[in-house]
Amino acid sequence: MFIDKLIKIQDQITDIEKRSKNNIDGVEIMIVTKNQSKETISKLIDKGYSYFGENRVAELAEKKRLFPDARFAFIAPIQSRKMSIVMECSKEIHSISRKKEIQLMSNYSWTGDYYLQINIDKDKNKSGIGVEDVLDLFDYSLKEYKLPKGLMCMRSLSDTVTPEDSFSLMSDVNTKIIKKYTEYQGKLSMGMSKDYKEAIIYGATVVRIGSEIFGE
Repeated sequence: MFIDKLIKIQDQITDIEKRSKNNIDGVEIMIVTKNQSKETISKLIDKGYSYFGENRVAELAEKKRLFPDARFAFIAPIQSRKMSIVMECSKEIHSISRKKEIQLMSNYSWTGDYYLQINIDKDKNKSGIGVEDVLDLFDYSLKEYKLPKGLMCMRSLSDTVTPEDSFSLMSDVNTKIIKKYTEYQGKLSMGMSKDYKEAIIYGATVVRIGSEIFGE
C-alpha cells in the first residue's frame, strides 16, 4: 500500500538525517499527487500528510477546492495568464524563473513562498535560470518583491551528469547566496523519487516524491 511505502521513505530519510550534518530543520517530503484520486489524498490526510505538489493548474485548482486546508505547492513552469490561479491555490511555487513572474507576485501581493528554479545542468529540456543569472534575479526580487524561500532544481537525466554533480553545485550556489543575503532562508527543493537520497546528503530541505510512493 502507498502509505506503507511513504512510511518506509520517511524512515530512510530519518536515517540519512542522522548521518548528515547538513539539515538542521529536517527534510520535508512533498508528495507529488499528479493524477491521484480524491480518495488517495483523503487517506494521506487521514494519516497526517498534507504537503502536496501539483504540476497542472486545473488539477491544482480542483484539489484545492476539495482539500482547502492542505498545503499545495506548484512545481511546473507557469503561463503568465494562469499565475493568478496558481497563487490563489498554492502556498508555495517552486518554479519561478522570470522577472515577470516576480512582478506578478508583487502586483498580486501574494503572501506565499516561492523558490527560484535553477537549470543546474544546463539541460535544454529543463526549465530554470542559469547559475550565472541567480544573483541578478535575487537582486531584482529583493528590490521588487521579497526574497525567495530557496532554490529548486530538476536534475538532468543524462548519463553524463551524476546526482552528486548536480546537487553539490546546487549546494555551493546556495551557500554563496546565504552569505550575501542574511535574511535569505536558504531552503533547497531538490531530489525526486530516483535521487532523493543523494539530494539529502547535499543539503536538500524538500524532496518531491511521487512515483516511489504510488508506483508498482
